[in-house]
Amino acid sequence: MKLSTIINARSVLESIADREDVGAHLSYWMTRFVVKTQGDQEFYISEVRKIFNKYAEAKEDGTSIVPKEKMADFQADVTKLGETEAEDPGIRFKLAELADNLKLSMKQMFPLLDFIEEE
Repeated sequence: MKLSTIINARSVLESIADREDVGAHLSYWMTRFVVKTQGDQEFYISEVRKIFNKYAEAKEDGTSIVPKEKMADFQADVTKLGETEAEDPGIRFKLAELADNLKLSMKQMFPLLDFIEEE
């Protein structure tokens, strides 16, 4: 499984983490997914920082930015990082349970597709 698949799914789950209208069962499995993939998230963030530092240049105000002429290389390296193989967390959500508990946009649903069991 690609690292980006896990990171994108985590992003969706974290975006709805504060909702109080999600059933306990689904909330439990969403939490388990986030906890189980914490190492993947930490690895991804660490590696993106390294990539950023590789291409970034300091500005006069003390901040750093990736210059436009290096942006394509920066994005290519981040994309390559996302294609790194990662262990499947083995957690799946039932489509019916998601439908009963959440209203998700297509943009939210797409990253979760690999983790949904259709009945």
